[in-house]
Amino acid sequence: MTIKTTMTGSWFRPDDIMSLLATSSTGEISSSHRAVYEAAERRAIRDQLHPGGSLSGLDAVSNGEQRKSGYTQYLANRFNGFSKTERVNMAWSGDLVAEIQESNPSMLAVLGSPENSAAFSAPNIVDPLQYTGSSLARDEASDAVKLAREEGAGEIFLNSASPGVMTMFFPIGGAYKDHLDYLFSLSKELRREYQAILGVDGLKLQIDAPDLAMAKHLAGDWKMDFYDALPHHVDAINEAIAGLPADRIRVHYCYGNYLGSHRYDADYGRVLPELLRLKVGTIVGEAANPRHEGDSITLRRYLREHSWPSHMKYAVGAIDVKTPFLETPETVAARLGRFASIDQLGPERVIGGTDCGFQTFASFTSVPYAVGLQKLSSLSAGARLASGEL
Repeated sequence: MTIKTTMTGSWFRPDDIMSLLATSSTGEISSSHRAVYEAAERRAIRDQLHPGGSLSGLDAVSNGEQRKSGYTQYLANRFNGFSKTERVNMAWSGDLVAEIQESNPSMLAVLGSPENSAAFSAPNIVDPLQYTGSSLARDEASDAVKLAREEGAGEIFLNSASPGVMTMFFPIGGAYKDHLDYLFSLSKELRREYQAILGVDGLKLQIDAPDLAMAKHLAGDWKMDFYDALPHHVDAINEAIAGLPADRIRVHYCYGNYLGSHRYDADYGRVLPELLRLKVGTIVGEAANPRHEGDSITLRRYLREHSWPSHMKYAVGAIDVKTPFLETPETVAARLGRFASIDQLGPERVIGGTDCGFQTFASFTSVPYAVGLQKLSSLSAGARLASGEL
């Protein structure tokens, strides 16, 4: 049994991409710079397939989100209904601010700097949002497939935001009556992006859904308890993908790609049953950082009384993208083995992954590029080692 490998999506952006994104008013690079972003996407794919020049790397790769400044920021360019002039800030919870102040106070200053604060503000919503970005999504998907074939990638996926994560990064404004009205309206609109991506043969769709965990301490204006809202967020994803090929859809949940204590993170035991209601082929989640490395115990206990969906695979985070500590192949193998050894799950449903992307926003990186390459090498080697052990 061979354990396959993947990562979560975003990859380090080269200087020419950073320069273009810094001057972009849309959150993504226009097609007039196609040669620049295609070169960066090709580099991202090669880095995943051959990290540091190695012969072996990841089995399923992404385009690195090179033409986008962040996994949510690009959305303002793909919807009508946003103000052209007014911007509003995300409403962070008091728990999140208190946690960062306590565990990593210097990061507050970094997050508040001009180059980073833009990632946490958004255009004000003045009218109900209407999706208009199908051609952009389709073009990006087509480019990804072409590059993957040219570089010999076995599988490539393309990221898109979940309805719920949009409600986190784009405050509700006055166009919707409440959070659920906003959420399910976005579900209907984002379905168009998912259809555009999956309309291109040869790739998978990854829906980035930190709202399924990170919203516990980040969603400040939902006016709902996180655990009460969580089932609705799963329903919103399921409605958006109804009738689409589940085996070509992945959903990523995470607790926030920032370096802090994460003491207020959502309870995996309460999140897990909702994750397993997702009608998708793969869930992609955190399991490497110290706060969540023990989630395998919770999963083992849960599966003693409940079944794992037979159609679903689990891309288990075996690499922590928030620290420069370099995992050894043995560490990766041990992390994957904890999940693969659960009888109800089994190695056939486990994929080796990363806790999150390496550069979720162009202006915000936790580890250097060279370390990221080394981490991917360890992931590949560790998955091979785990496969042999199992």
